[in-house]
Amino acid sequence: MRLKKPRLTKRQERLWNTLIFMIKILLFSIPMYVLLAFSQILLPLQAAVSSNTVFLLRLMGFDAGVQSLFISISGANPFIFVVSEDCTGWKSMLFLIALVSAVPAVEMRKRLAGFLIGLPVIYAGNLVRIILVVIIEQSFGLQAAMLFHDVLWQAGLIALVLAVWTLWFMWARKAGRAKPKRAARTRKRRR
Repeated sequence: MRLKKPRLTKRQERLWNTLIFMIKILLFSIPMYVLLAFSQILLPLQAAVSSNTVFLLRLMGFDAGVQSLFISISGANPFIFVVSEDCTGWKSMLFLIALVSAVPAVEMRKRLAGFLIGLPVIYAGNLVRIILVVIIEQSFGLQAAMLFHDVLWQAGLIALVLAVWTLWFMWARKAGRAKPKRAARTRKRRR
């Protein structure tokens, strides 16, 4: 004997889908705790962010160097800072993966498109964040740079992740709606 699925109103169905989405987000937070426990896993990403940042700073005319994970800026206001685990943007990238993965009823190829486009955008946004902190430090001092780093760019990266996810979500829904219309036209022509 099979139990029939109760018929849900549209509101109940939206609430059910929201609950499933939230449960998936919680499950996708587990890798974050694993990475926090084994932070040495992030060393290659830290090295990549360090070298990419120095490369871009040199293109902009800064006398920048990198040694291990330390970036040094020479000149009138010498400045040395370390690219820590949190400076890599890995939490933002993981959050984007969780958001894209948690959306129900989306084809895997659309999810992969979200990852392949969204993750580099988040990575680039994080590089811009680091470079702007250096520019602000050189122009306005360490206190202004730390305010920018600790407050404004925390919200900035969250906004970037949500913007990328929202754009992906709108595209995935729009692309998903376009297919049934084509199939319906094809059926009409066959008759």
